[in-house]
Amino acid sequence: MLARLRKLTLVAALAVTTLVAPAVTASPASAADVLAPDDDPFYAVPSRLDTKRDGTVLRFRRLPSSALAVPAPAHVWQLLYKTRDNAGKPTATVGTLLVPTAGWTGGGERPLLSYQTPEDGLATTCAPSYLLRAGSVTYDQPSEGQARFDRDQVADAVHRGWAVMVPDYEGPRSEFLGTEAAAHGVLDGIRAARSFPLARVDRDAPIGLWGYSGGGLATAAAAQRQARYAPELEISGIAEGGVVADVNAAIGALSGQVFSGWLPFGFAALRNAHPRANVDQYLNTLGRESADKVAHGCAGAAIVGGPHFATVQQFEASPGSLTSGAFHDLAHGVSPVGMGGTPTAPVLMYHGTADELLPISAARELAAQYRARGADVVMVEHEGQTHGAEQTVGVAGAVAFLQERFSAAR
Repeated sequence: MLARLRKLTLVAALAVTTLVAPAVTASPASAADVLAPDDDPFYAVPSRLDTKRDGTVLRFRRLPSSALAVPAPAHVWQLLYKTRDNAGKPTATVGTLLVPTAGWTGGGERPLLSYQTPEDGLATTCAPSYLLRAGSVTYDQPSEGQARFDRDQVADAVHRGWAVMVPDYEGPRSEFLGTEAAAHGVLDGIRAARSFPLARVDRDAPIGLWGYSGGGLATAAAAQRQARYAPELEISGIAEGGVVADVNAAIGALSGQVFSGWLPFGFAALRNAHPRANVDQYLNTLGRESADKVAHGCAGAAIVGGPHFATVQQFEASPGSLTSGAFHDLAHGVSPVGMGGTPTAPVLMYHGTADELLPISAARELAAQYRARGADVVMVEHEGQTHGAEQTVGVAGAVAFLQERFSAAR
């Protein structure tokens, strides 16, 4: 019985983390062929970054399109660029820039899309610059289906003639749930793409932001910080799908259900991105040990590994320590609903009404906040769609919205 329950749990978890993607064992690149970022000198953060402007390209290398796990007809570069971490200190991260080989025929300048994958990682092997190339599939890498989905979306954007920047927005310390780092990583990635001369991204090119789930969180963070951090960037359109609008709401939704492996992973992420908050003080021994077990991997493995059907109360140092008080305030402050800031461009939000991980009520609250601050927001709700299903269902609407915004910017 227990073995059957674990099998059913694994299948359910993979359905969300991989969208039931077919196994892909043959691809132009495999994990064995690509150096992990921690072993690749290209990723090394240079010293003396204080004098560099945010978004400065520090290092670059050309990749053949065949190096991508899902090849696209594009010139491909990896750029190491200067950005800032979650505490605002100078650092550097990598972005993958793809510019179609075919000329742009859509009128005006070729659009630039910043596509945020759900990086959701506490290790650099979860970074999109690595996963865009590595294509292995194993059960200890259950995020592969998610990575495949994102690689397909990047390739599709290239086929539409758009230049695409895919930033490693969590940075070299994999600061998942570090929304300030994410905002910096996304916005500085756009700066890097526009300033990189070989790519010839026009300064007048319309700019779009797009991301789903964890990528939606990074997209929202960038949209809400852009006016303050990168006011020179004129964003044309922002697509936020299945956004992690409220971390506290997500914790409440995950408590007691099959995907409760997200809980210790979230605690480990908050501990990593916000070291001064001393997250361990709110956790009991089980909470700390569970967080330690998943502190150096990707979310997919943590979800499959469990614990399953665990409640948030099982991890609390004292009653309410994870659902009220200082921890609750921390989680609220790093959430789009609590971090403030207003998008300067029209926003499309899309969300499934049956999202079992991220309650739609939180997305509705974020949309209401945007509108109250004067933002132009369209909220699309897909009836009965779960978190995994909505990712696919929402693609057509997001693409149509971005196409419309790019056309309006000409």
